[in-house]
Amino acid sequence: MDERRRLVLRSDLSFAVPILSGRRTDVLRRVGFTLIELLVVIAIIALLMAILLPSLQVAKEIASSAVCLSNHRNLLAGWIMYADDNDGVLMCNGACYDQADDDSPWVHRPKDIAGSNLSYNPAPETIRNEDRYRGIQQGTMWQYVKDVDVYHCPGDNRKSTRRPPRDCFRSYSISYAFGALRAQDLSPRGGYQYYRKMQEVKEAPQYYVFVEEEHNGSRYGENEGGWHLPFGGGRNYLSNPSSWSFYDPLASYHNKSSTFGFADGHADRRRWMDKRTLQFIRRNAEDPSSHSGITTSSPGNEDIQWLLEHFIERKRVD
Repeated sequence: MDERRRLVLRSDLSFAVPILSGRRTDVLRRVGFTLIELLVVIAIIALLMAILLPSLQVAKEIASSAVCLSNHRNLLAGWIMYADDNDGVLMCNGACYDQADDDSPWVHRPKDIAGSNLSYNPAPETIRNEDRYRGIQQGTMWQYVKDVDVYHCPGDNRKSTRRPPRDCFRSYSISYAFGALRAQDLSPRGGYQYYRKMQEVKEAPQYYVFVEEEHNGSRYGENEGGWHLPFGGGRNYLSNPSSWSFYDPLASYHNKSSTFGFADGHADRRRWMDKRTLQFIRRNAEDPSSHSGITTSSPGNEDIQWLLEHFIERKRVD
């Protein structure tokens, strides 16, 4: 045997590893990654994550909008069936505005386990989703849509980002253009003649009924009332862009867009084009005061133009 060659035996292996005099073999010299190689791999993984995560978030928001559009269609089916069952009279839109002598609104205000109204303005910090579910289940819509999840958009993250009572559950409101506030409250709306019966609705595919709303929940712990644009006093005439303004909250749960349900039963998504719209949405949701909405002038805003064009027929505007 060559004297320069020797065998190093290891007790925990069943073989001998040859080592040449003066140098090690590649087997022993390459036992793992070097620190530099590991750092390069980690850097590549971090770079890929930075590239992919925004795309994954957009994909998640688009997927949530598909569920949201399905929710709209289910609510619209219930809304239409209610009118069919009531000689064309439209469902009352005054969410949370139910009264002891008039329980007609499509959803009611949150209730405690005994069925009594929770306090309001402000809503209690002890409010829970179970209280909100009970309010939904007492509304006129529940006869037709008996699944609380249909009333909630999966992109609505107020439960995880807001403290009670602003961690609202219900994501949708009915436009004030459709139906009375309550069955016993048929007072006119300022600036326009709302639809009382389905037979009055012409060009139903053009006008939205259900709107996603990110209300701050300060007064009832839920989206309250119906959704409307502030007409009257010269405001929001299509022919006068300088008069355009917001009031009731909107939402942006789907990559700077929102979903709407239309009077013919279809639903669609609208992307907000004017940065002032997104600013209004954030302001209304985050304002610490107790309020229903915030009048915000936004002249020439193309999103308001779209909202006005699809709110109600022009001939019904005073």
